[in-house]
Amino acid sequence: RGRNNRNNDLWAYAAALYDSGRMTAGQFGQVGRVLTNDSSCYYATEAQKAAKGFIAGYNHDQSTWTWVAGRDELKTSEPLGDSAFRKAFLEQSLTKPSDKDVAFDTEADPSETPILLRVCSGCTRTHKKIYYRRLTPVPSDINLLNDILYYRDNRAGNRWNTDFTLHSTYEDAQVGANPWGCPNNAFNYGAPFYGECSPTGDRVREQYSIFNWDHGRRDVAYYVNTPEGTGVEELDLDAPTTARFEGFTDVDLGSPSIEGKTFIMEPKNKRRALVEGEGGPIIVTGSGHDIWGEHDAGHFLSQPWSGDIDVSVHLSDFNGVVNTWAKAGIMLRSDNSNNAVHVFGFLSGGYGALLGARRSTGQYSTHGGNWYQTDPIQKSSWIRLTKIGDHVKCFFKNNEEEDWMLKGSMDLRFPEDTYRVGLAVTSHHNSYVSEVIFEDFSVEQYNSPTFSPTISSAPTVWEPLIEIGGGRAGTLTYYQDSDISKYRAYGTGIWGTSDSFFYDNRQKQLDDGAFDVITYIKYFHTGYEWAKGGIMIRDTNDPDSAHAFLGVRGNYVGVTFQTRATAGATTDHHQTNFVPNHKTWIRLSKPADSGTITAYYKIAEADEWMEMGSADIAFTGSSVYVGTAVTPGEPSGNGSVQLETIGYEVIDATR
Repeated sequence: RGRNNRNNDLWAYAAALYDSGRMTAGQFGQVGRVLTNDSSCYYATEAQKAAKGFIAGYNHDQSTWTWVAGRDELKTSEPLGDSAFRKAFLEQSLTKPSDKDVAFDTEADPSETPILLRVCSGCTRTHKKIYYRRLTPVPSDINLLNDILYYRDNRAGNRWNTDFTLHSTYEDAQVGANPWGCPNNAFNYGAPFYGECSPTGDRVREQYSIFNWDHGRRDVAYYVNTPEGTGVEELDLDAPTTARFEGFTDVDLGSPSIEGKTFIMEPKNKRRALVEGEGGPIIVTGSGHDIWGEHDAGHFLSQPWSGDIDVSVHLSDFNGVVNTWAKAGIMLRSDNSNNAVHVFGFLSGGYGALLGARRSTGQYSTHGGNWYQTDPIQKSSWIRLTKIGDHVKCFFKNNEEEDWMLKGSMDLRFPEDTYRVGLAVTSHHNSYVSEVIFEDFSVEQYNSPTFSPTISSAPTVWEPLIEIGGGRAGTLTYYQDSDISKYRAYGTGIWGTSDSFFYDNRQKQLDDGAFDVITYIKYFHTGYEWAKGGIMIRDTNDPDSAHAFLGVRGNYVGVTFQTRATAGATTDHHQTNFVPNHKTWIRLSKPADSGTITAYYKIAEADEWMEMGSADIAFTGSSVYVGTAVTPGEPSGNGSVQLETIGYEVIDATR
């Protein structure tokens, strides 16, 4: 019994010896410097281990086990994501089921049950090793490893004696012998993984570990019974076996709080996966606040490249999405610095697929092209980038048998035409990791077709989204369910002898006959008087091209019809009529046999069209460019304008 009648307290006992004169003050002080408070025991132990050069560890049998998660001294990297874990646990396990998606027939073959081993260096003897035997398929809507590591509740899909049993040895777990019991035959889900159960069925407390908690057991790791090197394997570019991947890097962009990783599903086919696009899936994980703005944070697996390129990949699975702006896809990047020039064809966590870019070092990012969205929003996609000279195009599709759909393009220049090409992932949340499976990753030199020498000019290349007259890149977001197109545009104006604006356009063959271009202006937000947004029929995409424009103008002036009759001529204003709140239906009509363009508008859909005038336009080719034109008309080129339209269509007519 110690001072103040305290029991089981060494410091109180030493104090009682000092109080009774049986310990000197110096001896009592020395004892006080050695003893520690109850709550500081772990830290005192760690300090002594460090002083003596000891570390906690576990040398697992690599012919049987592969590490999948760990904490404290047993942590080698971040835990495997759901896809990588499922692959290792259900498809590559030494006791894998014949069909991972149907009920396991444990009576016919008790060995077809994947096994998860938990190792705990500080647990009581009977709980240092626990073997988890899986009895049922893992439901697609749960992240089993994540649930085991972080949660303490009775979740469907991971219930004791239904979905799993616990065992003391690997041999028992293989055949289901000697399963553990639980007090009153009840698993305590508040003590995750082991449920206060034991080999005898007696209650054993405080043997759980929750990976994002400081209390509970530390120095814990999990392994699946998949031989190391035969299943999912982390890419190590410093290993001797990867020496042939000269120039490859596997790095974090910026400084994410959680390190990203790359895993190869079939390590023996590593070169085919990384270089030839035929060696099985690649798993890339990434944290980070975003790949956007002036600085990026995420993960980037890449190789050096120069010249033109054609690169494609199938993004087949996107897990760990905690933010709808998580991104994953193909990137061309000048270097691995966090503010580098790049172009990024990506699938987002909740908005569909898009092309993004940073055109100069440290510049704010921009979008280039249309959103590619399905209903519901796609969780996988095929992505392709081509670069010819300084021009990059982005294509998407949802099924392998579909044709590639061009959804964005832009111009940007890499110094000396050298850059890096690879796979990039960001979770858009610095405390979480997103995991992506990439398949059929293909990188090839793009060989532009060559033509016989000719004295004629090269044909003009059509671009669906273009900044006429140069300037900052505009953006377009299309919402399929509502048929709304949202534009943000820059440019100095549509007027005079040369234009500067954002143009969402399509080619229309003149021999198709008469046609109408129609849309409804739903919203136009600007503080610039000469801002314009509406529809256009244009001879070429040169800045001084002949054209007809009909749309709304800034400061709520109304709907305006203007034309440029020939290339380089001065723009003519024909008529402006007031419409309330920039809301109006507009229509441009072209007959089959002439270049006369007639403009119409109306306020409500049921109203009759009101004519605003006609003008002759000199169309010089076999096709014209038809679409939506938007500009803020701001002289510096840095101002922007927002436009929303509904129901845009080009209709063949019979005039």
